[in-house]
Amino acid sequence: MANHAAATYRSRVFAGIPREEHAGLLESVRAITQSYRQGEAIIRIGERMSFFPVMLTGAVQATVPRGSNTQIVERFGPGDSFAEAVVMSDGPSPVEIVALTDAEVLLLHRGRLLGASQRGAARLHANLVQEMSKKLVHLSVRLNLLAEPRLRNRILMSLESFGRSSEGEILLPYSRADWADYLGVNPKALMRELRRMQDETLIEVERKRVRLL
Repeated sequence: MANHAAATYRSRVFAGIPREEHAGLLESVRAITQSYRQGEAIIRIGERMSFFPVMLTGAVQATVPRGSNTQIVERFGPGDSFAEAVVMSDGPSPVEIVALTDAEVLLLHRGRLLGASQRGAARLHANLVQEMSKKLVHLSVRLNLLAEPRLRNRILMSLESFGRSSEGEILLPYSRADWADYLGVNPKALMRELRRMQDETLIEVERKRVRLL
């Protein structure tokens, strides 16, 4: 398990756990490393996952079908856990996880981790839950956005999720190009719809500041 510890000690999932304890902890929960080739499916939509995954090398992405194509929901790299992208219960996965490059993933069996008495196991589980909770709201909003067929509704849903200042303004956390990518459209389509919404006095847009009218 020494190779696991060497690859994970910088991960937020192992924060607060001394590096010298990683190997013993991973041994106690019988962690395994699984290799995936570029393009290989790690989890398919509808499948169930019984492990906490932590990226060691490479990159993977979560996708959902969109018409005849697929839409990227999120990407994950070394040190990330993509557990929040998959229902961590007996429920089916709402996304497909595919290796974007050749990748190695550390698999922590959920039942063994929850039942482990090894020092550091509780902290590891708490770190995983904390990382998941940070991303779950974002992921939930993103999945709802991508399920909405109308671009205008997607724009309004995303604006509401960004929150408002005390003056009632919304400060966009993205550039226009990144916002378009977040919404699953091309930048020109986003700009056209924003202009229509301004012409209909639904919103005011000034650079990265938006006000709903």
